[in-house]
Amino acid sequence: MSHWRKKAESSDRITDALDGWMRRIGLSGRDLIPVLSGFGCNVVAVFQSRACSACTRKSCVSLIAFGSACSYQIGASLSVFGSAGHPWLFLPYVAALGLAGALHTRIWHRQSDSLAAPVYQTPTFLQRPGLRAVSWRGRIVVKQFLLQAMPIYIAICLLAAILQITGLMEWLSKAAGPVLQLFHLPAAAAGGIVFSVLRKDGLLILNQGEGELLQSLSTSQIFVLVYLASTLTACLVTL
Repeated sequence: MSHWRKKAESSDRITDALDGWMRRIGLSGRDLIPVLSGFGCNVVAVFQSRACSACTRKSCVSLIAFGSACSYQIGASLSVFGSAGHPWLFLPYVAALGLAGALHTRIWHRQSDSLAAPVYQTPTFLQRPGLRAVSWRGRIVVKQFLLQAMPIYIAICLLAAILQITGLMEWLSKAAGPVLQLFHLPAAAAGGIVFSVLRKDGLLILNQGEGELLQSLSTSQIFVLVYLASTLTACLVTL
């Protein structure tokens, strides 16, 4: 048997191999690819969720929002943990995102028992990617980003600038201060939460003043602050 018989993509093998595990939380193996794509960009992941079955797409998008840390979010979180002097918090932070996302999906979307079993099983093989196929797919993704995500991204940047210039951002931060106190967090950290709603890397505002605010917080406070900024809502581009 020749090794050139490998005819399916590696993603097919992943979805088949992990289908049983995904069904434990109410999803199917096909939903795994969008969730993994969310660690690059949640927007692309939500678009890819169109390939999910109709009965699991809401659950898949929910898991993307709660458990898939996009590249902006990962970079901002690493920077904040580093400025606070606790870079090791990043690993438990990612683990908490995955666990909480899985539990949320399992509790609120109890569909694992009602999901239909695959009608047929197809053998999956690995295939060496071709330059033509990769370039074709790459052009589609770039075009989609430039025509759909980029205009929204620019509009959000303008919105953030307007909020900052008019003083509305400061007002929103003060309004969110009492809510943060319920989590034993200082009101001064509210700006990071508000900016993270606009963009996930808005959390970087906490690095102002060489991270003076972060260094005044305890380890648990920093962890809770970054977690809230990550999961309170998806960024406006994703929404």
